[in-house]
Amino acid sequence: MKLQYGLVFISILMAIALIPPGAAAETTGGDQGWYVIHCNAYGAYVYLDDKYVGTVEQGTLTVPASTTGTPYKVIRVQKFGYSTFTDSITEVPDKGAMVNLYATLNPLPSTTQTNLGGDMGWYIVHSNIDGASVFFDSANKGEISRGVVYVPVYSTGTPYKSFTVKKEGYSTFTGTVSRVPVKGETIDLYATLNPIAVTTTATPGPIGGDIGWYQVHSNVEGATVSFDNEPKGQITEGNLSVRVYVTGTPYKTYMVYKAGYVPFSGTIDQYPRKGETVDLYATLNAQPAMSTAATTKSPLPFEIILFALVICGIGVVASRKKNNS
Repeated sequence: MKLQYGLVFISILMAIALIPPGAAAETTGGDQGWYVIHCNAYGAYVYLDDKYVGTVEQGTLTVPASTTGTPYKVIRVQKFGYSTFTDSITEVPDKGAMVNLYATLNPLPSTTQTNLGGDMGWYIVHSNIDGASVFFDSANKGEISRGVVYVPVYSTGTPYKSFTVKKEGYSTFTGTVSRVPVKGETIDLYATLNPIAVTTTATPGPIGGDIGWYQVHSNVEGATVSFDNEPKGQITEGNLSVRVYVTGTPYKTYMVYKAGYVPFSGTIDQYPRKGETVDLYATLNAQPAMSTAATTKSPLPFEIILFALVICGIGVVASRKKNNS
């Protein structure tokens, strides 16, 4: 009986030993895929969401990833003497599948790799404007060259709090320095400079500047043309050409007038460009003739005159009879 129990116990142990490690992980961690990280720098450290996951050997590092868990978002790869690589992770591996990620590390200039006697790291400031000056807490650290400037710092020194990148003609960028690099580490900082918009004030051009024309058309020969009450000439053969400076103060109104005609007034809403002609039109209508009926006295009708004479005669006769009596 004891022998039977012993054989059963041994069988259970052998079965457990034969279970593949991957199968055990799958039962505890859910479905699993892998990230395969490719890097050109042997011995580079790999971080996923700031979690250390291994070191690159022979060009790659394979990292398991749960397909049902919280996905990684950022990969960071770094090595002493090289610029730090950081990128976003946009793809999650399917169950049993692999997703390739690539990181290229560029060697730092030899001037930044010199150890002056203490633990040293670097800030790498990236900017879109070459020649921009870089300051750390008001201390000038150099100029952007080929998009970057390297700033060595001692990991045991007084930490910087802010950095500024500026250049004449561009908006100044100021950022926060959140931490100090540890020995051999590089921290990337980014600054985007935008050109400052230049505002110009238009001033009236001097005599001899750019010129345009107004062409005033009218139906009345000899009519006078004025712009903003300033006479410009008379209509000849149906029109008058008025020269103006395109950089001068623009006119707002024009008038065409002549004795015996109703004056015409118009608005100027377009200003000619250099060498351009703008047409304006004015139709003059004759003034209506003055009526003389109201000022000429018409003769009285004959009947009224005869009636008045009769009344006068009767009055005279009546007056004589009164005198004779």
